[in-house]
Order: sequence, then C-alpha cells, then structure tokens
Amino acid sequence: MSGAATESPSPSAWSTQELSRRTLLARAGRAGLAAAFPLPGLLAGCSQSVNATPRPIASTLPPHPTPTASAVPTADTRPITVAIAGDIMLGRSVNTQILATADRFPFNYTAEYLRGCDLSIGNLERVVSTMGDPVPAKPFHFRADPMGFGRLTAAGFDIVSLANNHSGDYGTGAYTDMLAQLPANGLTPVGGGLTLAGAHQPVIRTIRSTTVGLLAYCEIGPMSFAATRTSPGHAWLDPTLMQSDIVAVRSHVDYLIVFTHWGVEYQASQTANQQSLAHRAVDSGADLVVGSHPHVVQPAELYHGKPIVYSLGNFVFDEMWTPDVRRGNVLILTIAGRQLVNWQLRPSYITGDFGQPQWA
Repeated sequence: MSGAATESPSPSAWSTQELSRRTLLARAGRAGLAAAFPLPGLLAGCSQSVNATPRPIASTLPPHPTPTASAVPTADTRPITVAIAGDIMLGRSVNTQILATADRFPFNYTAEYLRGCDLSIGNLERVVSTMGDPVPAKPFHFRADPMGFGRLTAAGFDIVSLANNHSGDYGTGAYTDMLAQLPANGLTPVGGGLTLAGAHQPVIRTIRSTTVGLLAYCEIGPMSFAATRTSPGHAWLDPTLMQSDIVAVRSHVDYLIVFTHWGVEYQASQTANQQSLAHRAVDSGADLVVGSHPHVVQPAELYHGKPIVYSLGNFVFDEMWTPDVRRGNVLILTIAGRQLVNWQLRPSYITGDFGQPQWA
C-alpha cells in the first residue's frame, strides 16, 4: 500500500460515512484501490448512495483535495509495415554501375516505397568488402565495393540476411570485415556471425507496440561457409537447430519470421524438402516462413493459417536472359502485436538497367 493510503480513512470507515460517489472515487484513488479493483466494481459498490441525497461528510474527517491524474503514456498500437525482398546481388555489372553513379542505384525506382515501411529486410547475396580472394572450386563469386552499404541504407534497408551461398565467396577475412562494417553503416546482419552461436542469434526489433523477431538459415552449399563453434559463417539450415532457435525466441516476440535460403535454382515450384522444413518451422512456433535462392518466384501457401512464401525471386540481379529471372516479389506485411493484419506480394521487374528493379 502506498504512503498515500496511510493518510486516508480505511474502507470500513468510508462505508459507515455513506460517502458520495465522487468523494468515494477520490478516496479510493488516494488509497490505491483503483489499481486493485476494476472501476465498475467500485461504482457498483456505491450504487445505493449514488441515487440518494448525499449528506455532509463528517467534520472529523480531514479534507482531501481531489488528486490530479498523473500523465500515463498511451501505448502506440498502430500496425507496422514490414517489407522483405529476395536476392540482392550487388556484384559484377551492378557493382560497376554503383561505382559509376552518385544516386541510389540500384534502388532508384524502389527506394521511396521501401523507406516508407517501418522495417525493410533483404537477402544480401554477395560479400561487401575489398578484402580476400575468391575461394577455390566455386563457379561464381560475388563481391561488391563498400559503397554498396550506402546504397542499401539509402534504399531504407534495416536488416540483411547473410545466410546464403555467396556471403563467403572471398573467404573468412572478407566475411568478418563485412560483419564489422554492416552495423557501422546502419545495417543489422541476421543469419551470420563470428561463431555458430552468433549466426543463430535472432534479430529482435520493437516498433511501436509490436516486437518482431527474425531468424535466417541457408541450406545451399558449400557447407564450408557455415559457422562453427569457433569460426565465422552463416547459420546452416539444420532442422533440429532451427527448431531449438524458434522455441527459444518464441516467448520474446509478438511475430516471428524465418528467412530461408533453399530450393532448386530456376525451378518454379518448391521441393518436398522445402515444404517439410517450412511446416516444421511453423509447427515449432514461426508465424511466417519466406525463402530465396531459386532466382525465380515460387508459390505461397497457408499452413495452419501461417503464410509460407517459398521463393521471392530476384530483386537486384544482373541475370536478365529470361522474363522469369527478371520477375520478383517483395513481401509486404502489416502487423499489429501478434496479429497479421494483412500480407501481400508486390511484384517487381528487373529492367535492362544493370539489374535495377522497378515496381511491376
């Protein structure tokens, strides 16, 4: 009971005084009873005296001023918007164009929309660093100049997944350099870290009254890019570890997203393995599973009422030989606390402008 309670008569004293409703509420507020009992209950308790003509309060009771209500912040329960983009490859000709321009390339046509979202996430499909050499026995190596960091932040990206098969293309030195530079440029990595524990660490963001959690995994080789207990890398999509991660973070967030790098390149439908892993993630507590890597759009489904988007396709990529690889989707979520208010796939299309997307 607060110190104010010792200055007021006891509830039993009030009942014998036949106090008016206004006075009872004032007394109760000082005594701290408003927090202990619902307001309707207090009002019901004084229903007999509400309609009666109130008598003067006994002069033996000291006067009490009506307390001034303290300002209590009101929770901002407005929904938030989250955008999730597929593969963002800033190497090769895209990197050349970044170095040759001073605008927001390759996001000149999409940045305004992404910046308007409360949280924007993408799969960073390459290493951003000037360090390292191409790892051997790998046909494609993607690396971008650190100028790419500025283009990502100018486009409104907040979180980037490193759980893919190109983040380790130039060795652990370049990888750890990128890990250090991302936060310095206002970008948070997910699905990658200096150790296994760091790679499996969720990213948690609270925006207004909604707390969003994000985990990211890769099941595309080489497995040498995966983090170990003592070496850096990405989070390998091990079903048991994924399930443990989901269970561990579930109670700490309102809405939990699992971002996966999986499937077969250029195949327009998901595999049985993708579906099995996605269903396991939802059964473990994920609210949404979304994927990348196939470079083409794959279907979406609802499983136990939870959306699964198997592949978003390319967002920024200089693959332009067929319409299918130029098409992509950006997943737009509207979330209020634990409720998914709405979700939609906004289509994009890569122009002939060095892999830069436009809204379709």
